[in-house]
Amino acid sequence: MHAGMQECGFSWQRAFKTVMHENEPTSVDGKIGLARLAILERFVSPASIDRQEEDALFEALDALRALDWQRFSRHEELISSDNLSFPIHH
Repeated sequence: MHAGMQECGFSWQRAFKTVMHENEPTSVDGKIGLARLAILERFVSPASIDRQEEDALFEALDALRALDWQRFSRHEELISSDNLSFPIHH
C-alpha cells in the first residue's frame, strides 16, 4: 500500500480517537467537525476501502452523531425554561 494512502486511513482513526478522548467541552465541537471531515475524505479517497474499514467508518460516524446528540441534550437542559428565571417586566 502506498504510504500516503495508508496515512489517509490512519488519519480518520486518529481524529476520531482524539474526539472520543477529549475532556475539554469547548474543544469537542471543532474536533467533531474535523473527525467527520477526515472520515468523509477517507470515503472519497482513491485508496480502496475494504468491508471492515467501511464498517468502522460508519460506526465512527454513528458515534460522532451520538456524541453530538448527547452534547445537544446537555445544552438543551441547561437552557430550558425550567432552569432559567427571567424577571417579567410589564
